[in-house]
Amino acid sequence: PILSRQIQHQIMLRAASSRVARRGRCFSVPAMVKPTVKHFGDFKVCIDGDTFGWLVMDREGESANALGKPFFTSIEQALQELELQVAMKKVKVVILTSAKKTFCVGADVNEVYTYTDPEVVRQNLTDARAVMRRFNGLQVPTVAAINGTALGGGLEIALACDYRVCANNDSVQLGLPEIMLGVIPGLGGTVRFPQICGVSAAMQNILAGKSLKPSKAKRVGLVDALVEDEDRFPDENRFQAGARQFAGKKLDKKKRKFRQGWLDWFLATNPIGRQLLANQTLQGLKKNASDYSAPWAAFESIMYASQPGVSFEQAMDRESDLFSKLCVTAESKNMMSLFFLQDNAKKMDKQTAFKKDDVVKPEKVGVIGAGVMGSGIVQNMVSKAKLPVYMQDISDEAVAKGMDFCTKEYKTGLKRKSMSQVAYDKAMQNTTGGTSRDEFKDCTLVVEAAVERMDLKQQMIKDMEKEGSFHAANFFATNTSSLSITEMSQGASPSLRPNVVGMHFFNPVKRMPLVEVIAAKDTSPKAMASVYQLALDMGKTPIVVKDGPGFLVNRILGVYMTEAGRLLEEGADPEKVDKIIKGFGMPMGPFRLLDEVGLDVAAHVGPVLSGALGDRFLSIAKVQELVDAGYLGKKSGGGFYKYIKEGKKEVEKINTEMFNKMNIKPNASFNYDLVLDRMILLMANEAIMILDEGLVSSPEDVDVGMVFGTGFAPFRGGLLNYVDHRGLANIKSRMDELTNTLGPRFKPTERLVKMAADNKVFFPNRPKVVYEDKKEKPKPQFTVWYSGWWKYLMPW
Repeated sequence: PILSRQIQHQIMLRAASSRVARRGRCFSVPAMVKPTVKHFGDFKVCIDGDTFGWLVMDREGESANALGKPFFTSIEQALQELELQVAMKKVKVVILTSAKKTFCVGADVNEVYTYTDPEVVRQNLTDARAVMRRFNGLQVPTVAAINGTALGGGLEIALACDYRVCANNDSVQLGLPEIMLGVIPGLGGTVRFPQICGVSAAMQNILAGKSLKPSKAKRVGLVDALVEDEDRFPDENRFQAGARQFAGKKLDKKKRKFRQGWLDWFLATNPIGRQLLANQTLQGLKKNASDYSAPWAAFESIMYASQPGVSFEQAMDRESDLFSKLCVTAESKNMMSLFFLQDNAKKMDKQTAFKKDDVVKPEKVGVIGAGVMGSGIVQNMVSKAKLPVYMQDISDEAVAKGMDFCTKEYKTGLKRKSMSQVAYDKAMQNTTGGTSRDEFKDCTLVVEAAVERMDLKQQMIKDMEKEGSFHAANFFATNTSSLSITEMSQGASPSLRPNVVGMHFFNPVKRMPLVEVIAAKDTSPKAMASVYQLALDMGKTPIVVKDGPGFLVNRILGVYMTEAGRLLEEGADPEKVDKIIKGFGMPMGPFRLLDEVGLDVAAHVGPVLSGALGDRFLSIAKVQELVDAGYLGKKSGGGFYKYIKEGKKEVEKINTEMFNKMNIKPNASFNYDLVLDRMILLMANEAIMILDEGLVSSPEDVDVGMVFGTGFAPFRGGLLNYVDHRGLANIKSRMDELTNTLGPRFKPTERLVKMAADNKVFFPNRPKVVYEDKKEKPKPQFTVWYSGWWKYLMPW
């Protein structure tokens, strides 16, 4: 008791003298005696008290661990040492953990990206599996101590352990997101995940590429225990101590075997259950993933691995075969390219001319406008960036509506357990609103999301400056979708114009990742850097765009939607056009998009673009007629489609009533063969013009903007990547034909003509694997009525 009180006293003294405890500490063994440590490349082996063998991932010269050839070479050497120590009875349990802030982020995508030969991929997987087989062969229990995020191959090596403990920290993510790279897990994920968590959980998480927080991972059985990781005093190493304590309880345990629950048995082994599972899963794949190969392959691998009579090695062979084939496809290369683009956007100092020293971290943000965009921005800033935000509008009713939207979103997060009770309470506390602008005086940044009128926005800036709510110590960011930031900044006095910047979000804010950060003529690097960093803090993907009509995305969409209007006037059936464009891989067709954006918004933006850029953006009279008749799109309940509530679901149906009333009649002789090229090639030509004008700095920016701002088919890798795959000479020839038949708006740019003549591409350093459209939908191979199925009709 005396010793216990002394220890408590020391703990209290240390806690009182320490700063706020850091999360994700570097590795340190909490042993009473300093352990022996041996280094093996990317691994360290620490023998602790003749009992614990710590196998520590510590990739040399990198901030995170990743799987690649050096990883497996190093772990093989480390395993040789552990095997020796186990044989000498100096190790009775092995703990796999990380010296980094994360556990392991998966395969080294830079290495995987270069593979174009499936046999090379297959051999690499065979070698990696041999190493993991050796790890599984250790004659002692193994525990994965997951101290930080474990994704892809990083989680797969944790699944290979007998037990898993995880840091109880919501910043930690656990998942198998390989689907997002156009492949499937390749190191046993589709085999071990269903063994451990059940086949239903495996389908739900692997096919969607989901990441789980530790609490959810514990509920589904992915981890066995959660361990607190926030140190209460310096050098406590609380997480490692907790993992060590857990491992100590497994010393006398045999190698673990997993047992299925009744429901998992039914879905995995009973033919009726397997058929039900297959039907439900395939229905979802047909609806949501018909253009992607990887989810279908993951389904096939999981179904095969769970089939009775299939051995572990047979299941691993099937997974390796499927991975090897997918890894070398153009689809996977395209999706990996997008991964690199999105990852690079996070590196502001490398991707832009701004420096981290320029960033002013906001302590409080103001948002003008409590409508759909304004409230969406508020909710996202509070939820993701964890900032206090004040929402302002001209009426109490508007503010109340915006506050209700935010509250509903927070409650949904709480209900779905994506937000904890503590986070919910904090979000509610951080969301405030009112009609006064006085609150903006102590805001670091004010984001304007009001009506799209230049005169109103300029007057707003003048009034705020006069009131003192816009001043030298804060920034004014406008969410305008098309108006000139430079012209708008003229509303401010010359000394404040450097503080005016564009921050263009896309609707719906919660789902659309892109933010265009727009520089006016006088915008300062400090304003640009601060807004760029805030977009990153909100979980967005920002790109830098110079000021110009429509900026990047809306300018390209402008020419696309204008052409859709021309198709309508020529007698095209909007439903058929939408079907063609969706078949190309867009999330929705142009007429459904017009409804989503709002026909009134499109009618307003058209003259802005045509006035500055020419006749190819000329407004279509028929669209204005629909607006005048009250058909504004989804927000008014109907445009080209009707939006009807059926229970909890919203159903969209073609609006025949509107077509009849407005005398819109499809022309039976309309040529639909030209629709795809008319729509897509016009966008490509416009994108090349934007590059020539220097509005964005690279083809990469164009593709980031189009994929994350419009949903342009990710499996095609982006708009300009599509141009490369189709061939510039092919596109130039096709546009010449369209110019001759439809007019000069299809005339290819000089840059396109020259690149086609010189046989050049926009992305010369990418693997030479050309994407080809699928002639038929994927057909996964799986068995429901397998040999000996009658033995599994009943659990006994």
